[in-house]
Amino acid sequence: MPRLLPALAAALFALAALPGPAGAETSELDFAADRYVAGSDIEVDTPTEGDLFAASEDLALEEPVTGATHLAARRLTIEADTGTLYAFAYEIDLDATVAGAASLFAAEVELDGEIGGNLRLFARDAEVRGALNGSALIAARELSLDAPVAGDLMLAVESVEFGDDATVTGQVIVYVEEGEEPVDIPARVADPDRVELRSMDAREDRPGGFADMRQTAFRAAIASFFVSVLTVAAVAAAALAIAPAHVAQWREKALSAPGQSFVAGFLLISTIAGAGFVLALTVIGIPLLFAALMLAGVVGYAGYVMGAYIFGVGLWLRLGNEIPTDILPKAGLALLGAFLVGIIALIPLLGWLVVLALALTGAGAIATVIREHRANASGV
Repeated sequence: MPRLLPALAAALFALAALPGPAGAETSELDFAADRYVAGSDIEVDTPTEGDLFAASEDLALEEPVTGATHLAARRLTIEADTGTLYAFAYEIDLDATVAGAASLFAAEVELDGEIGGNLRLFARDAEVRGALNGSALIAARELSLDAPVAGDLMLAVESVEFGDDATVTGQVIVYVEEGEEPVDIPARVADPDRVELRSMDAREDRPGGFADMRQTAFRAAIASFFVSVLTVAAVAAAALAIAPAHVAQWREKALSAPGQSFVAGFLLISTIAGAGFVLALTVIGIPLLFAALMLAGVVGYAGYVMGAYIFGVGLWLRLGNEIPTDILPKAGLALLGAFLVGIIALIPLLGWLVVLALALTGAGAIATVIREHRANASGV
């Protein structure tokens, strides 16, 4: 479930781009003490007891939020206290108290408030004043820091200017590009023995650089690839074990009528997802949008598993072989298909189109066979 939260938040913020009901400029929903707001020019001028989700071109938070706050805008002004803060914008002006951690992503940031937890700030230009009661991770081209930092400070900046109130209680870690001079950390800000320089490129004597993160991400991507392939094979094997006759019918339908299956899959997933967005236009149907998107994702993944199995079977038959009768060899074909499809998916653009086509074809084959069975059962 935690992995779904960014997707759900993105789906909510996308509502800002949807036309609302006639004559309405703002869509709003209150549910379980949480508040959801989307529009083109929003002023949140009433307190929020739970969490706040808001998206707009111009957005101003003028009354406090007890829970977490998730904001997305082009121009964002925060003048009221909140709990944990997540903010995405082109311009962010924060002049309030954040009780928890704050994550700010923008081109320009002005921070004049107090951050109770850790600060994560990514910007082109940033001015930080007020007080930081936790640690701070700041990546920016130009930074002006005039605030005490109660914890550690990590910097990845081209230039930094420290004001009179700038002090760091903990460790200061400064990342430096190869061949560039590190920014100067005055002794009044932090004792030299608490300042550590790290290269952007990993070195054996200084682990933990950005190159290390790239290597870790690469290893994670390789592991994720093989886990995905094995998961597809396992799901296909389970389907073959539970309903071998149905899987055989789906396979035959996809192989005999791939075009019909593709169109059926496209219509099926488009209908599910489209219905969710149409319901969201009523405002009260916004929660159903999430359910529709999740259902479309489940159907798409089921189609992908079936598509990978069909791809493996089709390739096996093209080589002049017979379809095996045992479950494990059939699961092996699903494994072969998933592996090859995964390799093809690495090709920019073309790979994604192949994966999408297989998922739609697999989902369409399942839907077509089910519809035909229902038609035959009703005598139509």
